[in-house]
Amino acid sequence: MERSISKILDISWRFGVTAASSDSDNVAKSFLQLKLCLDNDGKIKNVFTEMTIGQFYKFLHDLQKAKCNLDLLL
Repeated sequence: MERSISKILDISWRFGVTAASSDSDNVAKSFLQLKLCLDNDGKIKNVFTEMTIGQFYKFLHDLQKAKCNLDLLL
């Protein structure tokens, strides 16, 4: 199976805090909404995701690790 690699055109994000919820464990929890605008062989696609702050820091760490690995190859 052949996979194509998408090019990231734009990234936008929003930070928020849950003010009210039917689940009291979720009140006052921080979250981050991320929108990626991708170009996949000329076809533009928006990808949306929401993550906790902990998940965001893990994602950021993984991106930094990937960048270091790519830097070693170049």
